Amino acid sequence: MASTLAHGSDGSVTFPADFEAQINTWSATLTRATSVVTGFGDTGARRRASAVLDMTGSAGGITKYGDSSHDPTGITTDSDSAQIVLTVATGCTFTLNAIINSTAFSVTQDGDSTVSFNFEMDDSNGPTVAWSES
Repeated sequence: MASTLAHGSDGSVTFPADFEAQINTWSATLTRATSVVTGFGDTGARRRASAVLDMTGSAGGITKYGDSSHDPTGITTDSDSAQIVLTVATGCTFTLNAIINSTAFSVTQDGDSTVSFNFEMDDSNGPTVAWSES
């Protein structure tokens, strides 16, 4: 069966309700720590990867305002993590609990006013990955 290439306009992100932005971009990095286990007599480096998977990333877009019930920073006094769903295309998602650890604002004189929410995974089971096979 032929593969289908994902296109950026097929993607989306679901963030908790308190984030005041029209989100139109996201990125994420999955990593595992490695350890060098090279011993005497080895002629090349040997490594072993941890079983612990980590995920960090950001989601950003156009800043919203005019609603007094929301915090524009996305960082509140609540230190609990919230569920984030990152969608590549229909049926292709990463779902994880994450903590928003920083928010960045950018404004240019000619019209752009953007915000970016940076997150770190807070999910002992790792991200749930769904990837369409059809």
